[in-house]
Amino acid sequence: MDAPNSTRAGWRRLTPHAGIRVQLVAAALLWLVGTSILLVRGVMYIVAPDEFERFGWWIVLFALVAVAIGLVKARLILIRYANKAVTRIRTRGHASFFGLFALSSWLFILVMMGGGVLLRHSALVDYWWGRTFLGILYVAVGTALAIADVVFWRAVLAPVSAPASGRPEPEESAARGD
Repeated sequence: MDAPNSTRAGWRRLTPHAGIRVQLVAAALLWLVGTSILLVRGVMYIVAPDEFERFGWWIVLFALVAVAIGLVKARLILIRYANKAVTRIRTRGHASFFGLFALSSWLFILVMMGGGVLLRHSALVDYWWGRTFLGILYVAVGTALAIADVVFWRAVLAPVSAPASGRPEPEESAARGD
């Protein structure tokens, strides 16, 4: 065995592996957690007592605008990414758990999280219009994530087909007694 292959085999033993359904559930739960955090923060910004005193029931219009923006973002961007992730998971089959998203997707998640932290700690929160903007932004992105998360949950509930390699999943062969 040459050196690169033995290192690679050692790395594969150290990383946890999971089947298709486990990876799909993990991806769906990850998107659901992100959705929950964004929607809770956004709603807290929008319906804060100061905001309600300032805008009254116009706050409902702000929330509807945020949801509309989220619908557009989900339709144009996030549903496509979710479908790509589901396809990636299904074609990989039983593989490394942390590979359920591509490296570029993990980097995108980190950039978006970092941007959210920077916005939350920026001077925007010192002004009423900044808090309103953050509320609309968080609700819009949270709505888009919630809509696109449906792609993962549908994939979780759909029957699992054999991976592209033609090898059965370890869970499938164990169920058949192979």
